[in-house]
Amino acid sequence: MSSRPLLAALVLVAAGALVPPPAAHAQSGAVPRPKVGLVLGGGGARGGAHLGVLEVLDELRIPVDCVAGTSMGALVGGAFVAGVSPAQMRETIGRTDWDTIFDDSAGRDAVNARRKGVDDRFYSGLEFGVTKDGLRYREGAVAGEKIKLFFNHLVRADLGERNIEHLPLPLSLLATDIGTGERVAMRSGNLTTAMRASMSVPGVIAPVHRDGRKLVDGGLVDNVPVQEVRDLCGAEVVIAVNVGSPLMKPEEVTGVLSVVGQMVNLLTEQNVAKSLSLLGPADIYMRPELGAITAADFGKQLQAADIGRAAALAQSERLARLSVPHAEYQRWKRRVQLLPGPTPPVIDEVQVAATRFVNPRDLRENIAQKTGEPLDAKRLAEDLVLIYSQGDLQTLDYAVLRERDKTVLRITPVEKTWGPDYLRFGLNIASDFRGESSYNLRGLYRRTWLNSYGAEWLTVMQVGSDQALGTEFYQPLDFRQRFFVQPSAYVRTSKAGLFFDGDRLAEYFVRQEALGLEAGANLGTYGQAKLGWLERRLTAKRDTGSTLLPDGQERIGGVNANLALDTHDYAFFPTKGFKVDARYFDAIRARGDLPRYSFAEARLGAAASVGDLIFLGAVSGGKTFTGELPLADVFALGGQGRLSSFAPGQILGNEYALGSFQFQYRLNKPVPVIGLMAIAGLTVETGRMRGLVTEPGLDKRLTSFGAYLAANTPIGPAYLGFADSPDGKGRFYLFLGTP
Repeated sequence: MSSRPLLAALVLVAAGALVPPPAAHAQSGAVPRPKVGLVLGGGGARGGAHLGVLEVLDELRIPVDCVAGTSMGALVGGAFVAGVSPAQMRETIGRTDWDTIFDDSAGRDAVNARRKGVDDRFYSGLEFGVTKDGLRYREGAVAGEKIKLFFNHLVRADLGERNIEHLPLPLSLLATDIGTGERVAMRSGNLTTAMRASMSVPGVIAPVHRDGRKLVDGGLVDNVPVQEVRDLCGAEVVIAVNVGSPLMKPEEVTGVLSVVGQMVNLLTEQNVAKSLSLLGPADIYMRPELGAITAADFGKQLQAADIGRAAALAQSERLARLSVPHAEYQRWKRRVQLLPGPTPPVIDEVQVAATRFVNPRDLRENIAQKTGEPLDAKRLAEDLVLIYSQGDLQTLDYAVLRERDKTVLRITPVEKTWGPDYLRFGLNIASDFRGESSYNLRGLYRRTWLNSYGAEWLTVMQVGSDQALGTEFYQPLDFRQRFFVQPSAYVRTSKAGLFFDGDRLAEYFVRQEALGLEAGANLGTYGQAKLGWLERRLTAKRDTGSTLLPDGQERIGGVNANLALDTHDYAFFPTKGFKVDARYFDAIRARGDLPRYSFAEARLGAAASVGDLIFLGAVSGGKTFTGELPLADVFALGGQGRLSSFAPGQILGNEYALGSFQFQYRLNKPVPVIGLMAIAGLTVETGRMRGLVTEPGLDKRLTSFGAYLAANTPIGPAYLGFADSPDGKGRFYLFLGTP
């Protein structure tokens, strides 16, 4: 960057300190300083350039009389008028994790075991509300919960409600009414809600309901709102900053996403051209050369700020004409800027707004803030994200209000407009390219908050290679859901192959019908323990194979115990945490050809990472204590993750031990909003089956080695790999979907 603009700016600033500008001589007939309106345009992460422009305005001592902003310009402009300095904005933006701010949840490790179980098998992104008006879907890929809380933190909403009309300068933030297409200028009301509305990219971030309107990104109608500052404060000089994305070249428009992006850019550029035509010779226009920085490059905002600074310095000669003496500028600055380090207020009362179905008491008990103590805004934001992560709310916000002689913390939950009954789906497809393949499509109907304790009724249906129909009723016994009872019923039909020397000799249809009643305890967000009685009818019917192979049927009843602990940060590609699954069943009452039997099975897995390297280890085992297991309960090895070089369920028996280790390398960083990530992995598995039902020649320790490519796709994890073994035939495998 040339030093000439900077030198010119310094000379002009120094001159301004010695020679008062025309405004200082207003009493002697000189022309007073013109009213200055600042316009900050939209452009996503490219809006970081606005910070650099504000820094130069501060160095040149240029006060402004009003501000108008759109989208990212609304964020920067709103924070600026609320008293946040450019340096404070730089600091806050620099320490914000922009990779996770578009993920509204607190993370998988922070939600309870029931929520994990549902999310792991049924797509949360494909959740429909079942309403009297039919199926409804959410309004954006991202709800914007963390974004809104970020705005609250940025403008210090913990000090009290920040309304636009009470700010020291006139401010207008632009949005679009998605219902009518009208341009909406927000000049009053809650500041952070207006900032959030102006940034709601349609289809990506959910609209904001405000004053009876449904508002989205203002860039659709007025991305550089020049006329707004003319109307807002009668601005005679406009400083306009345009950070919008340039149009792509025809050859760059190659897919659906690029077509949609180009369409939005075309709409934006049309209204920008109209706004720029309103600029006159006295106005100052800047378009920073942001190059390859895109609207989604939020990690490059500070780089954009430096480019914006260079663009403003290039205009320093014209800008300096608007400079005022040091004393006058300091008076303006004291009026605008937020005092450093103000003390958080002491909260006298915590109120939770009325809800339709979620229990307000449940919400309050999950907020740590105590009355009579100073507000801990950081902990409050964490608590709100944790509550939001449970999946019942559309938005959750807070405000600090003065009511007579009390300071009130008001929590405002907005439940999902498409709840409280939901429909979800899941699927999986698997193949080893040797004739062993499967497919399953499943649906979940989930009714929530059937009473004030948070009772739920789940009904699951699956069709495909494995058929299933089941229902369960979850009834908590206290408001905090520490204890519960759970009756259930299900019927499942699956296939089990009988192998010899790697070849399938027979195949059975295995049908299970069960009624159960369990009591349990939720172990915080870490897991769940259950104990109960299970009545089962098991049927094994030969489908193919020798007629000498018998069919079987048993009716049994017994004690069933389960323990699940799970702190993995991701369900399928964890980078940290551990997972434990353990089960014990004792068939105390057995009728038919089967005597009493009992067994236990457990698996422990752990994950750790160093940079882009991920290490996964797991050990598992099963043991029969009494009797022999029926085909429905027999232990199985073979298939992905359980000696991958063997066919799924190839090795059946009554006792096993298995250990595995995986080494993964992340090939890219997760794509914001989509979260798409590619992984390359190596795996080694070793195990042994005893009391063999199939493959009698494999009564020894077996080892499998493999490599794979994987990705977390929108419909679940995808694996394509190859595994081989000295005792197997080696095989490719493909898996797509959820377990």
